[in-house]
Amino acid sequence: MQTGYPAGGRPAEPLRTLLFLVILVSILSMVPVTQAREPAWNYSPPVGELGGVAISPMGDLIAVGAGKVLFFSRDGTVLAQEPFGTDVRMTADGKYTASVYASSVYYFENPLPAGSPDQQKATKLWDIELSEQVRSFDMNRDGSLIAGQTLGRDLFVLNTKTRTAGGNTRVTDPVIKISESGIVGISEGKIHTYSTGGNLIRTEDVTTNSAPRFLVIPSGSSVVFSDGQAVRRVNTYNGTERWKREVGGAVSALSMTPGGSRIVAGTETGNIAGFDINGNLVWSYSSNPDNRQSAGITCCAVSDTGTTTVAGTADGKILVLDSRGELTESSAAREYIRNIAISADGTVVVAASDERMYVFSPVSSSSLPAATPLPAFTAAPVKNTTSPSPAQSPLSAPSLQATTVAPPAGLPTTWSVIPAATRSPPALITLPVSLALAVLIA
Repeated sequence: MQTGYPAGGRPAEPLRTLLFLVILVSILSMVPVTQAREPAWNYSPPVGELGGVAISPMGDLIAVGAGKVLFFSRDGTVLAQEPFGTDVRMTADGKYTASVYASSVYYFENPLPAGSPDQQKATKLWDIELSEQVRSFDMNRDGSLIAGQTLGRDLFVLNTKTRTAGGNTRVTDPVIKISESGIVGISEGKIHTYSTGGNLIRTEDVTTNSAPRFLVIPSGSSVVFSDGQAVRRVNTYNGTERWKREVGGAVSALSMTPGGSRIVAGTETGNIAGFDINGNLVWSYSSNPDNRQSAGITCCAVSDTGTTTVAGTADGKILVLDSRGELTESSAAREYIRNIAISADGTVVVAASDERMYVFSPVSSSSLPAATPLPAFTAAPVKNTTSPSPAQSPLSAPSLQATTVAPPAGLPTTWSVIPAATRSPPALITLPVSLALAVLIA
């Protein structure tokens, strides 16, 4: 009987090797590739810590709180530095930025990155000093209202159009959020709705297992919030629960697209889940399958269309997921990522630890240039011509008149910005299963 084997009854060794390599290459070609990315540029302040970050809708302007408010262009050039800020919010059109520093709130007209040298400067429109230090704050999309809490959890509300201030010292909420639909606060067992002047409009009872930590407002009639290991949506008019979804760990981050078509939650165990407005699970991703300690999700953000989700982790990873919740790339910062933002169009991502800010473009976009060193920024120190404005109560501040506040001691008035790409680990390809299959087939 003719077997097709050469003498000896076995295939020739070169033929077996070639067959093995063909099978291996074929399998590997079907394995999705997750890219490890180096940032286009990064920035570390000479002293102090980085705070919140914000980004314009097309990614051409980045604001970061670092004692001062620093405005960067897309390529890392410093356009302006303004006192003061530890946290920042930017309007949806990228024209205005609000910042907080200690007990003060500042409001700026943003630089125009593509404008003339004079247009590439920020303008402080006003500032106001509250009676207590600011604990947290939020701003609606058009920048007409700013709302937040003091350390005593008193509500303050600032109208940026009329330049008037209001507040509420009778009701306290762990979380305050503002949207086009209004101002909502939530506490353990209560949902409060406030007017644009800070007056309490409505209180509804809601059963919770723990004090909510995160809150987003998809519509005028409902809110979505964290409740321990669950994400819940309830009606703000009667407290009725619309849906509740368990996410496999304590919720540690919550974000959504405008209108809530995509709601993204991260957990302390490293899980990320994407839901639609009706609470249906669209996708899920585990960034910590080995259940390592201190590797949970610390922050997340989603592009306006919901096609790109980004998240930071406690062990320093920056993750980029597509519309199916699949990891398309990652960057290893090896530092606790506290804040993350993505431009509305999904072309630019900004992540920040306490010490460094990382800026890069997702793999589907090529909007950022390669990193190049930039000269030190040595603008002349800001001269103060008036004394600090007197403290004002959130309830009695008559107007938001622009003032110049003396810098706190030790805060530098010049900054060095030296963007430099940091090394990331080599590209990651999932090989073990493919290799095992290749060996078995061979």
